[in-house]
Amino acid sequence: MPKYASPIYQVLKEEGLEGASIGKVAKRMCIHPSLIIHYFQNKDNLVLTLVDRLIHDAGVIFKKLSMQPGDPGRRLRNLVEIFFSDEWYRLTDIGTDFAVLSLSTRNGQVEMKLRDMYALLKKLIMNELRAVIDAGCCSIKDPERAAEIIITMYEGYRHFRHLFVNDADADSYKNEILRCVMAALQ
Repeated sequence: MPKYASPIYQVLKEEGLEGASIGKVAKRMCIHPSLIIHYFQNKDNLVLTLVDRLIHDAGVIFKKLSMQPGDPGRRLRNLVEIFFSDEWYRLTDIGTDFAVLSLSTRNGQVEMKLRDMYALLKKLIMNELRAVIDAGCCSIKDPERAAEIIITMYEGYRHFRHLFVNDADADSYKNEILRCVMAALQ
């Protein structure tokens, strides 16, 4: 993981995409801006480094699942629980996520990295769903569409929970969402 990723993320989180700059990242790192320009050339390339960090961090969480053998139904539940976990919820800042997503509509490289990230995620979910289907634990007909629906549900939960669920109700809400997702997969 590049040592630049954390300062880039912090500056984007604090300043937003529009307010972030090579100079601000350099100041946070206590280095001259020319060094950042030498390695990254422009702000968009800084964001690409951040997207790579997000992919790496998500991969670390996924490896926890892929290392667990056993009952396919339990593995699927574990996967769904990971997506709705506090660890996943706090993986990145919501505002930074939206800034990167917005940039992806204007920057083909960022768009491709996000597409690749979601393709890997979808593949992981589809593999788990196929194992569950093969074990006779659910009757899903289209694992690809089911994976897309799971991604949509957890992204919606992750990006909008703070708007209508208070901290005191967060666990109850999360459990209700988990129940709905698992019911949809039966």
